[in-house]
Amino acid sequence: MKKLYQRFMELNIKSAREKAERRGLNFNEKNFIKKQEAVLPILFFYGIVILLGFILPDVVTIVPSWIFFTILFGLIIRGLNHYFGWIRIEK
Repeated sequence: MKKLYQRFMELNIKSAREKAERRGLNFNEKNFIKKQEAVLPILFFYGIVILLGFILPDVVTIVPSWIFFTILFGLIIRGLNHYFGWIRIEK
């Protein structure tokens, strides 16, 4: 899964760089990576929930909706923190 995520990031960066060059804009790779790392987990969660809804609709109806919203809210807070760097974990 980690290799798939890294490959997806590489393709996104390559595509965004080419698009910026076509438009004649400056491309800030560091800023783009921060945005992608903040947004992609949320999009992957949406994708998993939608796939579960089609493949196993009974599981989605059994699980209370507040669990999905809690996970989504946690991913949004994590993404905002990752992008803006409000809380830093020191090593």
